[in-house]
Amino acid sequence: DVSMDGYITVKAVQLAEIISRGASQVFETRFGVKNTELRILVHLGRQALPVNELARRTHVDKGWISRSLKGLEERGLVLRTSHPTDARASLGRLTEEGEALVRSFAPVAASRNRRLLAGLDENEVYRLFDALIQRAEDILRRPDLSGPEPPPVPGRRRRRG
Repeated sequence: DVSMDGYITVKAVQLAEIISRGASQVFETRFGVKNTELRILVHLGRQALPVNELARRTHVDKGWISRSLKGLEERGLVLRTSHPTDARASLGRLTEEGEALVRSFAPVAASRNRRLLAGLDENEVYRLFDALIQRAEDILRRPDLSGPEPPPVPGRRRRRG
């Protein structure tokens, strides 16, 4: 029996899924905003951004970002304007209604954060996450592709290097 339950990567994915489901319950019920929309609104709360930059920052597919922006625009929360230097792109920015909505997220997010960190040393938690993110980004930039050849996966063609 090969178990990967003890790996930090598995634990991190489990934590992210639980937090995401919890955020979905709260923000969708209280504000009518789905997780991707929430992430878009929060990023646009800092500055106007084009779709490709929103996709990069949120780690969400550009097509999904475009569809979500369209829905947010129809609800009067986001306005798309011409990009000043790229005629093919547009910038998404918050409307006054969008800004007010994002401001209303803050106390809810702060409360959820306090509950999650209750009883823990907050600085220690942030140091740990910063270190893990830095190492994970390094692994992403320089993956270790050495080691034994994995067994073939049925129905999948093996890549030739």
